[in-house]
Amino acid sequence: MHSIEGGMIATSDVALAAKLRMLRNQGMSSRYQYELVGLNARMTDVAAAVGRAQLRRLARYTAARQANATWLGANVRGLVTASAAPGAEHVFHPYVVRDRGRDHLAARLRSTQIDTGVHYPVPLHRSPADLTKDLLPHSEAVAREVLSLPVHPGLRPRDLSRIATVVNEASPPTWSAWPKESPPSLSRTR
Repeated sequence: MHSIEGGMIATSDVALAAKLRMLRNQGMSSRYQYELVGLNARMTDVAAAVGRAQLRRLARYTAARQANATWLGANVRGLVTASAAPGAEHVFHPYVVRDRGRDHLAARLRSTQIDTGVHYPVPLHRSPADLTKDLLPHSEAVAREVLSLPVHPGLRPRDLSRIATVVNEASPPTWSAWPKESPPSLSRTR
């Protein structure tokens, strides 16, 4: 789901809404009255119209992503797959997995025209904005191992099967049984 550029925040907090409006409008409370340091983050009317139209697809797109992620999670070997915390619902955007051979796996997927991404390559404590000087070995490991796999709503069952096959051929297995269930049969949502 996209809105060309931009996004949306919903809140019932009147004070927070006013502050967010100022932040998106260069920090102005009214014309040329700067209350805080802000951004030029106003959406165009066209982008807002596209985003509004996309909202009608949100539930269907979310269900497709969840089904695709669930199927991949059950059918790939050798990866640490994403899951939701108890009581939470994960929309799987993106679907991030961990693999110690991430770079090899990413290259193999790209060589078969399967799009992947490394969305979190730098741990926060390594960025200039973080004030922590602590060593965080788990964060370092995650940054070296994370890879995003496609689970978008446009995937067909054969696409999911191909992704699982390539992942399983490229990653060493960590368990011997591979579930035999078929990919979800979802109608194309485009």
